[in-house]
Amino acid sequence: MVGGYEPKSADAFYKRTAREYARFGKSRNIEADIDPLRLSDDGLIATLSMRTTGNNWMVKTGFNFFVWNSIVLSDFARPLPVRIWRYLVTFFDYVFSGTAFSFARIAWRFALYFLYPATMLAIFSTIAIFIAAQTRFFDHPVNLIASAAFGILMFLLLLKMIGERWFVLHLMDLWSFSRYYLHGLRPDAGKLIERYARAVVECSQSEEYDEILLIGHSTGGALILDIAATALKLDPQLATRKCPITILTVGSTALKIGLHPKAEMFRQNIQTLVDTPTVNWIEYQSHTDIINFDKSSPVEEMQLENNRDEAFPLVRRVRIRETLDKDTYARIKRNFFRVHYQFIMANTRPYHYDFFMICCGPTTLTERAQNMITGAWPTEGDDQL
Repeated sequence: MVGGYEPKSADAFYKRTAREYARFGKSRNIEADIDPLRLSDDGLIATLSMRTTGNNWMVKTGFNFFVWNSIVLSDFARPLPVRIWRYLVTFFDYVFSGTAFSFARIAWRFALYFLYPATMLAIFSTIAIFIAAQTRFFDHPVNLIASAAFGILMFLLLLKMIGERWFVLHLMDLWSFSRYYLHGLRPDAGKLIERYARAVVECSQSEEYDEILLIGHSTGGALILDIAATALKLDPQLATRKCPITILTVGSTALKIGLHPKAEMFRQNIQTLVDTPTVNWIEYQSHTDIINFDKSSPVEEMQLENNRDEAFPLVRRVRIRETLDKDTYARIKRNFFRVHYQFIMANTRPYHYDFFMICCGPTTLTERAQNMITGAWPTEGDDQL
């Protein structure tokens, strides 16, 4: 699994997953056992061994989390003026390339999400200019220079103090990363993509698994597609082995990469997946979550050619309200980020989308998605909540 653009360490990922997995088991009255976290020698892959036991079934899951928080933390560590400059270049690149207008055409709520950091920068600038204007006298050039310097200082303070709390800086860096990544200007990310692709190939060649899911959430929805395509390049036989390979993207923002005119390499990689008939791709979207492209078909929006007989990816829509009990949903529904992360958290109500039943249940993802199965099996029974 590849998560979103967040500074989550392997330990933080483990704590969150273990907590939600335990909640999943309790809500379904099934056994949910998880072993301690294991890290690869290079610290880039965190592995969890999970055993899920229900009514007449038991599944062992090797859950591998691809750790890429070092990239996020390195972006956060840049000097503030550099982060601002990189973001401004990114913002105008998305606008003048027409990509921002594509966001508005496909998912206007996502377009508002794109505009949020720029809007906050404009507000901070207005406040700083207003404060600085109260401190200067137009008839003296020294006062004018001092006031300008004071205004810049106030802007930086507002951005640092309030911007961090309101995720402005975080999202500025996220958009900057996205732009530099699609232009092929993030060799650090490229090295990780290849490292994780090799891990996928090793899992497939081991023949220890009945199903391999390549999961991407949020920005990870774009990275996992590149990982899958790179794995196919490393091992052309990858998708012909006994163990099926299925890509799962949830709350994905892959189109923020794929819609940009300069993302030719990314779109070529997606075309490779489209042209490999033994690779399946399932995408779950939600209108409640503003940080995804609801009601979209990624391959069609990227204007790629699909010669398959079926839609690719298979898109299923999720009503977040129906995955949670009334009180829990009421508590989180106005927290956009919490809603976004519900895709990889435990349900509290039965529903066809259930992250941990997908990862740890006895039914393959393809069958579950095609038939919109609720519970462990296609038929209702004791495994329902």
